[in-house]
Amino acid sequence: MLDWLRLLRISGLATIATNLATAMVTAFYADGGLDVKPFAALIRNDPARVFWVGLAGAFLYLTGMVWNDLNDVDRDRLLKPRRPLPSGRVNLATAYVVGILLAVGAWLAASRVEHGFDAAGVVLALILLYDFTTKSVPVLGSLTMGLVRAGNAAFALLALGSDYLNMGVFHGVNATPADWLLAYPVILGLYIFGLTWISELESRNAKRWELLAGGALVATAIGLALTRLGSAHWLGYLYRSGGAGPVLMVVSLVFGLAIAGGLLVLVGKPYVQAVRSGRQVLVGATVGAGLAGIILLDALVACSAHPLAALLILLMYPLFRGLSRLIRMD
Repeated sequence: MLDWLRLLRISGLATIATNLATAMVTAFYADGGLDVKPFAALIRNDPARVFWVGLAGAFLYLTGMVWNDLNDVDRDRLLKPRRPLPSGRVNLATAYVVGILLAVGAWLAASRVEHGFDAAGVVLALILLYDFTTKSVPVLGSLTMGLVRAGNAAFALLALGSDYLNMGVFHGVNATPADWLLAYPVILGLYIFGLTWISELESRNAKRWELLAGGALVATAIGLALTRLGSAHWLGYLYRSGGAGPVLMVVSLVFGLAIAGGLLVLVGKPYVQAVRSGRQVLVGATVGAGLAGIILLDALVACSAHPLAALLILLMYPLFRGLSRLIRMD
């Protein structure tokens, strides 16, 4: 059982959950407001929609993990023979069956919501494109993975209904083209693009400029998330509300900045060491920190929509770290 959990990289489901929550919160509060009752009512009135979208998103992630290792099994027999598939601890034929069932399950779950079948099909196509074609192509593979996560985040917006797709992707009904850069799927896609590019350098010879370029993409994503925080609608709303409003504004802003600081320290420390030394082992440390940083990035983006949402998302961080240590991939 433990080997199956390793093959599926089960700890990563925590990031899928925070991606879903962040997409929903940013879309719902794109045009302002802080009242949690309408958001709770929307979920309460149609909990099945959230369930099916969440299940489809989880299955899409797991599909990608299984087919990624199935495609790499010959290489892993030479480079990483202790992994579940090359070691034989997980039967190869069974893994193929599970991979097919997960893909079909993702499609069936997505089909239960409006536009879900088509949206999940796009994400699934990107997953298989990465696993079987672009993964071996420097940079292009990383870009594809960024599109996979961005697509999954956009797909998650269907948990609230198709009307929220515009709110979540285009940052509200009155957005300008410049605002599109602040859309959560774009921010997440840039972060994953940069992090995956950095991860490429663990297994191939590369120039240091590639490490710098990957880091620049990650930094851009964090910078866009900070821009969202600096322009959060609740800053003016709380300031003008009087009473405890200004105090809550300051507390919420400091909270958001603390998340950003934690993210920068978490990812920045091993990254700077990797740039200085050029050692591949430090590249691996950067990638590990960056994966945990997905949850902090989500919390930062969510804070720009509603500070309480950021607090809830942060609760997933210790779960991710604990599972990552308990179920480590060789």
